[in-house]
Amino acid sequence: MSSSYIQKFIFENLPVKGSLVVLDDAWLTIAEQKIYPDGLRQLLGKLLAANVLLTSNLKFDGKVICQIQDNPHFNLVVSECSNQYHIRATAKFTAKDEAMLDYSNYLQEGRLVVSIDSKTEGNLYQSIIAFNGSEVSEILNNYMIQSEQLKSWFFLAYTENKVVGFMLQQLPDTHQLHLDDIERVFMLASTLTTHELLLDDLERIITKLFNEDNVVVMPQHPVTFACSCSRQRVGEILRNLGKDELTTLIREQGNISVDCDYCNTEYRFTEYELSQFILQLSIEDLAPISTQIN
Repeated sequence: MSSSYIQKFIFENLPVKGSLVVLDDAWLTIAEQKIYPDGLRQLLGKLLAANVLLTSNLKFDGKVICQIQDNPHFNLVVSECSNQYHIRATAKFTAKDEAMLDYSNYLQEGRLVVSIDSKTEGNLYQSIIAFNGSEVSEILNNYMIQSEQLKSWFFLAYTENKVVGFMLQQLPDTHQLHLDDIERVFMLASTLTTHELLLDDLERIITKLFNEDNVVVMPQHPVTFACSCSRQRVGEILRNLGKDELTTLIREQGNISVDCDYCNTEYRFTEYELSQFILQLSIEDLAPISTQIN
Protein backbone atom coordinates (compact mmCIF):
# COMPACT_ATOMS: atom_id res chain seq x y z
CA MET A 1 0.00 0.00 0.00
CA SER A 2 1.47 3.32 -1.06
CA SER A 3 2.03 5.95 1.60
CA SER A 4 1.96 8.69 -1.05
CA TYR A 5 -1.45 10.30 -1.45
CA ILE A 6 -3.53 13.23 -2.61
CA GLN A 7 -6.31 14.67 -0.48
CA LYS A 8 -8.91 17.20 -1.60
CA PHE A 9 -10.96 19.68 0.41
CA ILE A 10 -13.70 22.21 -0.26
CA PHE A 11 -15.11 25.19 1.62
CA GLU A 12 -18.79 24.65 2.45
CA ASN A 13 -19.82 28.30 2.26
CA LEU A 14 -17.29 29.71 -0.21
CA PRO A 15 -16.48 28.99 -3.86
CA VAL A 16 -13.01 27.67 -2.99
CA LYS A 17 -11.45 24.21 -3.13
CA GLY A 18 -7.99 22.77 -2.75
CA SER A 19 -5.71 19.73 -2.65
CA LEU A 20 -2.69 18.46 -0.77
CA VAL A 21 -0.30 15.92 -2.30
CA VAL A 22 2.32 14.04 -0.30
CA LEU A 23 4.90 12.02 -2.25
CA ASP A 24 7.34 9.88 -0.30
CA ASP A 25 7.59 6.21 -1.33
CA ALA A 26 6.35 6.89 -4.88
CA TRP A 27 8.80 9.79 -5.15
CA LEU A 28 11.75 7.70 -3.92
CA THR A 29 10.95 4.96 -6.45
CA ILE A 30 11.22 7.57 -9.22
CA ALA A 31 14.17 9.54 -7.83
CA GLU A 32 16.31 6.45 -7.31
CA GLN A 33 16.02 5.26 -10.92
CA LYS A 34 18.99 7.51 -11.76
CA ILE A 35 21.64 9.50 -9.95
CA TYR A 36 20.51 13.09 -10.41
CA PRO A 37 22.39 16.26 -9.48
CA ASP A 38 20.78 17.73 -6.35
CA GLY A 39 19.28 20.75 -8.09
CA LEU A 40 17.83 18.71 -10.94
CA ARG A 41 16.42 16.15 -8.51
CA GLN A 42 14.63 18.97 -6.67
CA LEU A 43 13.25 20.35 -9.94
CA LEU A 44 11.95 16.91 -10.94
CA GLY A 45 10.30 16.39 -7.54
CA LYS A 46 8.56 19.75 -7.48
CA LEU A 47 7.40 19.42 -11.09
CA LEU A 48 5.93 16.01 -10.25
CA ALA A 49 4.06 17.31 -7.20
CA ALA A 50 2.67 20.20 -9.27
CA ASN A 51 1.70 17.68 -11.96
CA VAL A 52 -0.37 15.65 -9.47
CA LEU A 53 -2.12 18.81 -8.25
CA LEU A 54 -2.98 19.82 -11.82
CA THR A 55 -4.27 16.32 -12.51
CA SER A 56 -6.64 16.53 -9.53
CA ASN A 57 -8.84 18.78 -11.71
CA LEU A 58 -9.37 16.12 -14.39
CA LYS A 59 -12.96 14.98 -14.74
CA PHE A 60 -12.34 12.41 -17.47
CA ASP A 61 -10.15 9.42 -18.26
CA GLY A 62 -6.73 10.72 -19.21
CA LYS A 63 -3.47 12.12 -17.92
CA VAL A 64 -1.54 15.36 -17.49
CA ILE A 65 2.02 15.57 -18.82
CA CYS A 66 4.39 18.33 -17.67
CA GLN A 67 7.61 18.96 -19.60
CA ILE A 68 10.33 21.54 -19.22
CA GLN A 69 11.92 22.29 -22.59
CA ASP A 70 14.46 24.65 -24.16
CA ASN A 71 16.73 24.64 -21.12
CA PRO A 72 20.51 24.68 -21.74
CA HIS A 73 21.26 22.55 -18.67
CA PHE A 74 19.34 19.41 -19.65
CA ASN A 75 17.64 17.77 -22.60
CA LEU A 76 14.27 17.20 -20.97
CA VAL A 77 12.48 17.02 -17.63
CA VAL A 78 9.10 15.30 -17.85
CA SER A 79 6.45 13.94 -15.50
CA GLU A 80 3.10 12.23 -16.00
CA CYS A 81 0.09 11.65 -13.80
CA SER A 82 -3.09 9.80 -14.78
CA ASN A 83 -6.56 10.47 -13.42
CA GLN A 84 -6.01 7.33 -11.30
CA TYR A 85 -2.93 9.04 -9.81
CA HIS A 86 -0.40 6.72 -11.37
CA ILE A 87 2.79 8.72 -11.76
CA ARG A 88 6.15 8.52 -13.47
CA ALA A 89 8.90 11.06 -14.20
CA THR A 90 12.43 11.32 -15.55
CA ALA A 91 15.09 13.75 -16.70
CA LYS A 92 17.63 13.51 -19.50
CA PHE A 93 20.83 15.42 -18.93
CA THR A 94 24.57 15.51 -19.51
CA ALA A 95 26.55 15.02 -16.34
CA LYS A 96 29.19 17.65 -17.15
CA ASP A 97 29.15 20.55 -14.64
CA GLU A 98 25.62 19.67 -13.45
CA ALA A 99 26.77 19.08 -9.86
CA MET A 100 27.75 22.76 -9.68
CA LEU A 101 24.22 24.02 -10.34
CA ASP A 102 21.58 24.63 -7.70
CA TYR A 103 17.82 24.45 -8.12
CA SER A 104 17.33 28.10 -9.09
CA ASN A 105 19.84 27.79 -11.96
CA TYR A 106 17.53 25.38 -13.74
CA LEU A 107 14.68 27.88 -13.83
CA GLN A 108 16.47 30.76 -15.51
CA GLU A 109 15.74 29.60 -19.06
CA GLY A 110 13.12 27.42 -20.68
CA ARG A 111 9.40 26.89 -20.83
CA LEU A 112 6.89 24.61 -19.16
CA VAL A 113 4.57 22.67 -21.47
CA VAL A 114 1.46 21.24 -19.80
CA SER A 115 -0.43 18.70 -21.92
CA ILE A 116 -3.81 17.16 -21.09
CA ASP A 117 -4.27 13.86 -22.88
CA SER A 118 -7.93 12.85 -22.90
CA LYS A 119 -8.49 9.16 -23.60
CA THR A 120 -12.24 9.82 -23.45
CA GLU A 121 -12.23 12.47 -26.17
CA GLY A 122 -9.08 11.38 -27.98
CA ASN A 123 -7.73 14.94 -27.88
CA LEU A 124 -4.53 16.57 -26.64
CA TYR A 125 -4.70 20.06 -25.12
CA GLN A 126 -1.51 22.03 -24.49
CA SER A 127 -0.53 25.14 -22.58
CA ILE A 128 2.93 26.67 -23.01
CA ILE A 129 4.09 28.56 -19.94
CA ALA A 130 7.08 30.88 -20.10
CA PHE A 131 9.46 30.87 -17.14
CA ASN A 132 8.58 33.86 -14.99
CA GLY A 133 9.79 33.07 -11.51
CA SER A 134 12.46 31.29 -9.49
CA GLU A 135 10.17 28.44 -8.32
CA VAL A 136 7.93 25.96 -10.15
CA SER A 137 5.06 27.14 -7.94
CA GLU A 138 5.81 30.80 -8.71
CA ILE A 139 5.85 30.10 -12.45
CA LEU A 140 2.44 28.43 -12.20
CA ASN A 141 1.01 31.20 -9.99
CA ASN A 142 2.16 33.91 -12.40
CA TYR A 143 0.72 31.99 -15.35
CA MET A 144 -2.67 31.67 -13.66
CA ILE A 145 -2.76 35.42 -13.05
CA GLN A 146 -1.71 36.31 -16.60
CA SER A 147 -4.11 33.87 -18.23
CA GLU A 148 -7.03 35.47 -16.35
CA GLN A 149 -8.22 32.13 -15.07
CA LEU A 150 -9.91 31.77 -11.70
CA LYS A 151 -7.60 32.58 -8.83
CA SER A 152 -5.20 29.71 -8.03
CA TRP A 153 -2.25 29.33 -5.68
CA PHE A 154 0.42 26.63 -5.63
CA PHE A 155 2.98 26.01 -2.89
CA LEU A 156 5.61 23.24 -3.05
CA ALA A 157 8.08 21.90 -0.50
CA TYR A 158 10.95 19.49 -1.11
CA THR A 159 13.37 17.24 0.74
CA GLU A 160 15.41 14.41 -0.76
CA ASN A 161 12.93 11.85 0.59
CA LYS A 162 9.64 13.72 0.35
CA VAL A 163 7.84 16.25 -1.84
CA VAL A 164 4.64 17.98 -0.76
CA GLY A 165 2.36 20.28 -2.73
CA PHE A 166 -0.58 22.45 -1.73
CA MET A 167 -3.06 24.03 -4.13
CA LEU A 168 -5.93 26.42 -3.51
CA GLN A 169 -8.40 27.33 -6.27
CA GLN A 170 -11.31 29.69 -6.61
CA LEU A 171 -14.53 28.31 -8.08
CA PRO A 172 -16.91 30.41 -10.19
CA ASP A 173 -18.57 33.18 -8.15
CA THR A 174 -21.17 34.29 -10.69
CA HIS A 175 -22.59 37.19 -8.71
CA GLN A 176 -19.31 38.09 -6.98
CA LEU A 177 -20.82 37.65 -3.55
CA HIS A 178 -17.66 36.36 -1.87
CA LEU A 179 -14.83 38.53 -3.16
CA ASP A 180 -13.62 39.67 0.26
CA ASP A 181 -13.76 36.20 1.79
CA ILE A 182 -11.97 34.67 -1.19
CA GLU A 183 -9.21 37.26 -0.85
CA ARG A 184 -8.99 36.53 2.88
CA VAL A 185 -8.68 32.77 2.32
CA PHE A 186 -5.91 33.17 -0.24
CA MET A 187 -4.07 35.65 1.99
CA LEU A 188 -4.21 33.15 4.87
CA ALA A 189 -2.95 30.37 2.60
CA SER A 190 0.09 32.47 1.69
CA THR A 191 1.20 32.37 5.35
CA LEU A 192 1.74 28.60 5.14
CA THR A 193 5.43 27.79 5.72
CA THR A 194 7.61 25.13 4.13
CA HIS A 195 8.13 23.57 7.58
CA GLU A 196 4.38 23.29 8.17
CA LEU A 197 3.74 21.88 4.71
CA LEU A 198 6.35 19.15 5.18
CA LEU A 199 5.34 18.13 8.70
CA ASP A 200 1.61 18.79 9.17
CA ASP A 201 -1.25 16.72 7.79
CA LEU A 202 -4.11 18.40 5.92
CA GLU A 203 -6.46 18.59 8.90
CA ARG A 204 -3.86 20.43 10.96
CA ILE A 205 -3.02 22.81 8.12
CA ILE A 206 -6.68 23.67 7.64
CA THR A 207 -7.17 24.17 11.38
CA LYS A 208 -4.22 26.57 11.48
CA LEU A 209 -5.19 28.53 8.38
CA PHE A 210 -8.97 28.40 8.09
CA ASN A 211 -10.35 27.81 11.59
CA GLU A 212 -13.11 30.39 10.94
CA ASP A 213 -14.42 28.51 7.90
CA ASN A 214 -16.30 25.27 7.43
CA VAL A 215 -14.00 23.07 5.35
CA VAL A 216 -14.90 19.55 4.24
CA VAL A 217 -11.90 17.22 3.88
CA MET A 218 -12.19 14.31 1.47
CA PRO A 219 -10.59 10.87 2.01
CA GLN A 220 -7.02 10.34 0.89
CA HIS A 221 -6.44 8.77 -2.51
CA PRO A 222 -3.20 6.80 -2.97
CA VAL A 223 -0.62 8.01 -5.47
CA THR A 224 1.48 5.19 -6.94
CA PHE A 225 4.39 4.82 -9.31
CA ALA A 226 3.41 2.98 -12.49
CA CYS A 227 5.22 2.83 -15.81
CA SER A 228 3.23 2.24 -18.99
CA CYS A 229 6.15 0.84 -20.96
CA SER A 230 5.91 -2.64 -22.47
CA ARG A 231 7.76 -4.82 -24.94
CA GLN A 232 4.96 -4.30 -27.46
CA ARG A 233 5.16 -0.50 -27.21
CA VAL A 234 8.95 -0.52 -27.57
CA GLY A 235 8.56 -2.80 -30.58
CA GLU A 236 6.19 -0.28 -32.16
CA ILE A 237 8.74 2.48 -31.60
CA LEU A 238 11.38 0.40 -33.34
CA ARG A 239 9.05 -0.33 -36.27
CA ASN A 240 8.38 3.39 -36.60
CA LEU A 241 12.10 3.97 -37.20
CA GLY A 242 11.53 2.63 -40.72
CA LYS A 243 13.29 0.05 -42.86
CA ASP A 244 16.45 2.03 -43.55
CA GLU A 245 17.25 2.81 -39.94
CA LEU A 246 16.39 -0.73 -38.81
CA THR A 247 18.69 -2.10 -41.51
CA THR A 248 21.47 0.16 -40.24
CA LEU A 249 20.86 -1.03 -36.66
CA ILE A 250 21.15 -4.66 -37.71
CA ARG A 251 24.33 -4.00 -39.69
CA GLU A 252 26.00 -2.00 -36.90
CA GLN A 253 24.74 -3.74 -33.77
CA GLY A 254 22.91 -6.96 -34.58
CA ASN A 255 20.97 -7.59 -31.38
CA ILE A 256 19.92 -4.42 -29.54
CA SER A 257 18.57 -3.49 -26.12
CA VAL A 258 16.35 -0.54 -25.22
CA ASP A 259 16.10 0.80 -21.67
CA CYS A 260 12.98 2.61 -20.43
CA ASP A 261 13.91 6.08 -19.17
CA TYR A 262 11.20 5.93 -16.50
CA CYS A 263 11.72 2.52 -14.87
CA ASN A 264 15.04 1.22 -16.29
CA THR A 265 13.40 -1.95 -17.64
CA GLU A 266 15.57 -3.42 -20.40
CA TYR A 267 13.94 -4.75 -23.57
CA ARG A 268 16.12 -6.91 -25.82
CA PHE A 269 15.47 -7.54 -29.49
CA THR A 270 17.40 -10.05 -31.57
CA GLU A 271 18.63 -9.50 -35.11
CA TYR A 272 15.94 -11.93 -36.27
CA GLU A 273 13.17 -9.91 -34.55
CA LEU A 274 14.43 -6.69 -36.13
CA SER A 275 14.51 -8.35 -39.56
CA GLN A 276 10.90 -9.41 -39.02
CA PHE A 277 9.98 -5.75 -38.43
CA ILE A 278 11.61 -4.90 -41.77
CA LEU A 279 9.69 -7.71 -43.47
CA GLN A 280 6.39 -6.47 -42.00
CA LEU A 281 7.11 -2.93 -43.18
CA SER A 282 7.94 -4.19 -46.66
CA ILE A 283 4.65 -6.11 -46.84
CA GLU A 284 2.73 -3.03 -45.69
CA ASP A 285 4.41 -0.98 -48.45
CA LEU A 286 3.10 -3.28 -51.18
CA ALA A 287 0.33 -1.71 -53.21
CA PRO A 288 -3.03 -3.39 -52.55
CA ILE A 289 -4.06 -5.73 -55.32
CA SER A 290 -7.70 -6.40 -56.13
CA THR A 291 -8.71 -9.17 -58.48
CA GLN A 292 -12.11 -9.40 -60.13
CA ILE A 293 -13.20 -12.58 -61.85
CA ASN A 294 -15.85 -12.14 -64.51
